[in-house]
Amino acid sequence: MANTKNSSAREIILDRLLKHRCGYSVYELCDMVNRSLQLEGFSSVTPNTIRNDLTTIHEQYKQVLHVEKRGYAKYYRYKDTNSTIFNNVLTRGEIQHLRSALLCIRARDQIRGSLMYQDLTNRLSTILEIDSACDPIVIYEKIPPMNEIKRFKVLYEHIQSKTPATITVCCKEEDQEKVITIHPYYLYQKENEWSLLCHDSTNDNPAEIPLKCIQRLVSAEEIEFIPNRDFPLKDFYAKHFSRG
Repeated sequence: MANTKNSSAREIILDRLLKHRCGYSVYELCDMVNRSLQLEGFSSVTPNTIRNDLTTIHEQYKQVLHVEKRGYAKYYRYKDTNSTIFNNVLTRGEIQHLRSALLCIRARDQIRGSLMYQDLTNRLSTILEIDSACDPIVIYEKIPPMNEIKRFKVLYEHIQSKTPATITVCCKEEDQEKVITIHPYYLYQKENEWSLLCHDSTNDNPAEIPLKCIQRLVSAEEIEFIPNRDFPLKDFYAKHFSRG
């Protein structure tokens, strides 16, 4: 890569981002790379550096990039989302287990666990796809009840992998089932009830669905994931939670 000062760090970050099926523009990649670089104490780079990095990944590492033009911008991702420029020591499943373990550390001990979680995620944020400033998946105070653990774990995996799903929802109040396609964003606890925050693409609106109402779930990998625009995390915390 032309700018060699933090090239290894950029390679790790870009390799992860290019696995996402939605793809990113050069400017989006530049913003996300710079946020991660700043956490590691590196200086920011320009969009031209990212363009050169993409050329290097394609020509030097022989990775096939899928380029899609949307409006005036080009969006980049690996043609095969399993592609990588590294021989990873950890499998994706092992990485997911490691992330779950970090969340459990924080859940078990709110004070020491949170400090340990913050320290470890600062160091592992790139490979674990975690924003070390906040947890973008689970908003909670305690572990969910046993009767909801299975749904919780399945939804957690869909959120982490950005995979849409078709779910069957049945609420006693409505006394009827409905089948909708959702794009999951957050799992959160409010008082004693766990819910999923998502986008309901069947009805094209934001949705808050209690876990106890979700009867069936089928992955919808053939559907392109819609990124979260319904629940801005900082605003959501400010309006709905007191995080003492």
